Amino acid sequence: MAMYALMSPGGSPGVTTTALALTYAWEGRALLAECDPQGGAVLRGFLAGSMEERDCGLLELALAAAHDPDPAILWQHVIALDQEARNWLLLPGLRDPRHLVQLEGAWDTVAGLLKAAQGTADVVLDMGQIGRYDTPMSLIAACDLVVMLVHPTLRHVSQARPRLDALGHQVGSDVAVGLCAVGNGPYTLKEISKALFGLPVLAWIPNDPKSAAVLSDGIRAKRSFHRSALMRGTRQLGSAMRSRLSKEVAVS
Repeated sequence: MAMYALMSPGGSPGVTTTALALTYAWEGRALLAECDPQGGAVLRGFLAGSMEERDCGLLELALAAAHDPDPAILWQHVIALDQEARNWLLLPGLRDPRHLVQLEGAWDTVAGLLKAAQGTADVVLDMGQIGRYDTPMSLIAACDLVVMLVHPTLRHVSQARPRLDALGHQVGSDVAVGLCAVGNGPYTLKEISKALFGLPVLAWIPNDPKSAAVLSDGIRAKRSFHRSALMRGTRQLGSAMRSRLSKEVAVS
């Protein structure tokens, strides 16, 4: 099992929606951890506030771990997105971004706890927009594979380039990096890869606003949701992520 991170250079390519879809489409047990310093969105979006009263989440985990660093404490601060099977789990993010200051000095501990979870689940991190001063680089450095989501447009690819360059300098070559194109634009997948240091484009997720609204805002899903373009593209991404990581392990 492994730890993956999804991120963007900005411009709202839908990191949280993609990460949530990826968790649902994952083959096996998966934990989605909302680690965007700007706050989490799943509790008030997809879950429509139905579990907001639960005393769990990223901040609560960090505070508890300061007194009890036992890796098992993680499971006291997650909720099941599928109530019966508990195959799809969520570590909710910050409810108020002003609480970010309370996580100062705690990111290494959180990274260690999430890394330890790999024994029982694959971990998907929603990192939101990177390149800001508050990006927790220790979390990204602890991952096995990171995926940058980009719109296939000149503006968005241009935003991604310096952030990927900085990422490479900060985490080195130990962390594999891939790309995922989201939505429509004039750039082909080959052109995106060429513009972004030759990194592989693992998948393309088409624009599918109706299906995305199910995950972003808790809109009632139709029976065809799991066959939607969004979910098909996300399943392709998940398969490509596992394949990419397998190749990296084989080479090393």
